[in-house]
Amino acid sequence: MKDKHNTKLTSLLLSLAVAGSIPSGVAQELAPDDPSVAADLAVWFRDAAGTFDPGTGVWADSSGNDRHAVPVGEVDVNAPLTYVGPTASTTSGGAFSVDDVPAVRFSNDADDLLVAADLNGDVGLTDLTIFVVYNVDFLAANPNLTRPVGIGSVSGTQANPGNHFNLGSDPSIRKDNGQLGAGTYPVAFPPQTTLIRSARMSAASVDDWFNIDGTLQLGLNLTGVSYTTSVDDFFLGDLRCGNTPVPGFGAAIARADFDIVQTLAYTAALSDEQVAGINEWLANNLTGGSGGSGDDLAFTQIIVAGDLLSAELTWRSKPGKTYAVDLSTDLNAAWQEINDEVESAGGDTTSFTAPTYAGQDPPDPLSDRVFYRVRELD
Repeated sequence: MKDKHNTKLTSLLLSLAVAGSIPSGVAQELAPDDPSVAADLAVWFRDAAGTFDPGTGVWADSSGNDRHAVPVGEVDVNAPLTYVGPTASTTSGGAFSVDDVPAVRFSNDADDLLVAADLNGDVGLTDLTIFVVYNVDFLAANPNLTRPVGIGSVSGTQANPGNHFNLGSDPSIRKDNGQLGAGTYPVAFPPQTTLIRSARMSAASVDDWFNIDGTLQLGLNLTGVSYTTSVDDFFLGDLRCGNTPVPGFGAAIARADFDIVQTLAYTAALSDEQVAGINEWLANNLTGGSGGSGDDLAFTQIIVAGDLLSAELTWRSKPGKTYAVDLSTDLNAAWQEINDEVESAGGDTTSFTAPTYAGQDPPDPLSDRVFYRVRELD
């Protein structure tokens, strides 16, 4: 056995059989700015440590469209209220990373709200897809008001034009003249967990997925409910919750703390395969700091054998390095080392075929979830 000093580490969840879900660990990774989707990428806020300015509260847009998220500032329709910028933070990487990751914190004791304006030529959206990597640390007593991102904001305008598309934490999609899906999701919203959430609206349906451990789980699929949003502005932060009641909309205060690691919006309804592929990329590039072609340690492909007893793992690697591969079927238990002498293939990636179980013989039945991690050794 080698003396292991782990200089880098990445992890991946493989779902072997999960009913009603898209196993993102089996999807082909798709970078958010891949040519197949880049034309519809409206905004991309990532790499909070490098692109968020805590002094000004501005989060720079990485989509290339220069739609930077800026503090809303003073709004005075029914009464004056000033929305400030959020603060820099770190949050748990959850099942996706053993390390804390840089994020932008929206606090329960501040009125903090950002806006990136005019995503669609000042025309409402009938087709859109939103991704957000975030962690709600403290969920308000009225969770439908805790909406980390969305198209349109009553708080930001102090007016209610109606058809918004906000990601409510009850969970639901909130329109402000109604809601979609509240009380029908198969699982509760997971507070104090870093998750990837993906929401899509098309002419056919509204869909919402959760991804808390590498498995893309469909939480909402409603047909015949599509509409056109009343605005095309993208908000981050206190869309309806905050430290101060929204003037003209009742006295309720719904405070919440949450950290946004990364978020994107497309002015198109991406396909199921594209949603799964971007989820796979986000899971391997949680902060988005390395970009689509970065050299950070990350899985790039997984091919599962037909008998489900093994999987070929491929990850970004460097010449001359040695890697260790570990396996777990329960993140609350210790990792099991599979091999600590995997030599780099000498190019950009290295592959290794690993069993999907620990021990000499496969259990009966096989676990339906397998976690892998790869470590770069000194």
